[in-house]
Amino acid sequence: MPETDHPLKRLVELAPEVIAAWLLGVPVLHAISRRDELIPIDDPVDADFILQVTLTDGRIIILHIEFQALGSKRQMSLRMLDYHVRIYIKQRTYSVMSYVIYLGGAGATDLGVHSLLDLHGNVTVAWQYGVVHLWKMTSEELLALDKPTLAVLIGQTKIINPERDLRQALRRINENTSGELRERLFAELLLLCTDEEIAAMARQIFKQDYGLPEPPILTIVRREGREEGWQEGREEGREEGWQAGREEGRAEGREEGREEGQATITLRQLTRRFGELPEPVVAQVRGLGSAGLLELADALLDFTEYRDLTDWLAAHAPTQVQPE
Repeated sequence: MPETDHPLKRLVELAPEVIAAWLLGVPVLHAISRRDELIPIDDPVDADFILQVTLTDGRIIILHIEFQALGSKRQMSLRMLDYHVRIYIKQRTYSVMSYVIYLGGAGATDLGVHSLLDLHGNVTVAWQYGVVHLWKMTSEELLALDKPTLAVLIGQTKIINPERDLRQALRRINENTSGELRERLFAELLLLCTDEEIAAMARQIFKQDYGLPEPPILTIVRREGREEGWQEGREEGREEGWQAGREEGRAEGREEGREEGQATITLRQLTRRFGELPEPVVAQVRGLGSAGLLELADALLDFTEYRDLTDWLAAHAPTQVQPE
C-alpha cells in the first residue's frame, strides 16, 4: 500500500502516545519505538510498528501495529502469529498486544481470533489480536473520538459529508496543534485522502481556509515517500523498467492525477450552478493546470451568471470562449 503506508507510519512517529491510547483504550503516559531492538537481527521481520508503551499506572507493555490494505501476499493471521512469537521471544519482560488497522476494504472477515487444529480437531495453537477496520468507520465516528491527531485518518474512512467533515478535521488540527507538528499533520491528512475527488476537495478547502495551496512540507514528504516506494519496488522486483526514468514518470503521473481530480470537482460545481457546459468550456477548464484550477475554484464563489465564467476564462485560459 505505497500511497498510505508511509503517511500512516509517520503519523505513529508523530504521535505514538495518541495512537497507543486509542488502540489500547487506556490512558498512556509515554510511548517509544522498540522496533529495532525487538526484531532478531539474524532473521529480520518487516513489522510496521513496535512501541514500548508506559501506561499512566506505571505498567509497561509492547504494542505492535500493522497497517494492511488489499493485496497482501501472505495471510495476515499467520503474519501476526509470526510477529507475536518473535517479539515475545526477544522481549519476555512485558505483555505484548498486537493490532491490525485495515484500509481500503481489506480484512473484511478478519475478527482477530484464530487457531490451528490437529488431526482430531483439537486446538494446538490459538492467538488473537485487535482489529480496526478503518474503512468501515464513518468520518462522524472518527471525529467523535475528539482527538485532533486522529483527524488525519479521515481520508481512509467513509466520509458522510465531505465538505463539512474535511473542514472540521482540518480545523481541529489547526486549533489544537502548532508549528511543525501542525504542518506535518496537515500534510499527512492530505496524503491519506487517496480518493482523487476527496483529495481535490481537501486541498481546495485547505487553500480557502488557510490561504495556501498545500503545506510546504507536503512536497518534501511526497519526495521522501516516492523514494521509499521506488526502493521497495526494486527490492520486490515489480518492474525492471523502473531503472530508467522512474522518478520523472511517477512525478508526472501523480501531478496529472491531482489535476484531473481538481478539474472534476470544479466542473461538477460549475455544472450545478450553470447547467450542462459546452464542450469548449469543459476543455478550457481541464487545460488550466493545478494553479489555474485553484484560482477558478476561488473565483467561482463570486460568479452569479454564466457570463462571469466565460469572462474569467477569456482572461485566464489559452483559448477564449464566446459568451452565450
